[in-house]
Amino acid sequence: MDKLGKLLNKYNNQYLYKDKTNIALVRQYEEELLRQGLFFKINSDEDYIKFEVIKTSYDNMRKIQNEFFDLIKEIGEVWQVISYQERHFLLYQKLTPFMDTLKNFYVDDKRYFIAYFGDLINAYYDHDMLMFENEAYRKYLYDFKKIISPIDKYGYLPLKSNFTQAKYVMGDNENYILYNKKINRFYHYGKSKQSYGFSRDINDDQVFDISKFLYHQDKEGLLEYLITHKLAGKRLLKKLLKMQRKLSK
Repeated sequence: MDKLGKLLNKYNNQYLYKDKTNIALVRQYEEELLRQGLFFKINSDEDYIKFEVIKTSYDNMRKIQNEFFDLIKEIGEVWQVISYQERHFLLYQKLTPFMDTLKNFYVDDKRYFIAYFGDLINAYYDHDMLMFENEAYRKYLYDFKKIISPIDKYGYLPLKSNFTQAKYVMGDNENYILYNKKINRFYHYGKSKQSYGFSRDINDDQVFDISKFLYHQDKEGLLEYLITHKLAGKRLLKKLLKMQRKLSK
């Protein structure tokens, strides 16, 4: 499959990490993520996809924080005199509908918004933001470098929940396929990682069909499919036919 991937990529040299808009986006977040120990050099689409998981998580975190403080301000002076239970009720009566609009993923039955935090901090962001009124936790709203978890802790779950431009198509945590329509590129995450760019437009059914071949690493099946459906220009098609003949010998 490596040789086929290299051949396909010769005819589609579009990558997420080389896109000018995406490069500008990385620069926009670089300073703050660097300060929190979350920034790294982006040299591939795999790196960019990882960056997007961090970015979406960071955006979720800041949006929840901002909404939390706006609601406290809206409630006004009464906030200081009511009980913890009353604060919680008033806060989540308005905060919950807002949080339901944010991208999230589930670990078992628990909802997570931030892929670089562990279980406890995600639980606070999901249903107990009042914990951040506690002095021991308040500092982590602004400087959270010390409580960061490895970004791959939750495996493919953030990817499956559309934390990136590369959309999940199929698979499990050990073997899965992503696809980005804008640059017409598939990503296979398995024992190794490989991307496959396509030079001809493909429809939704074809995205699913091709994903199955990539998921099963079925080189012969993918070649046959690409040739039969003419999903390549004349030059590439000739090379695909040549590769197919070699496999059949």
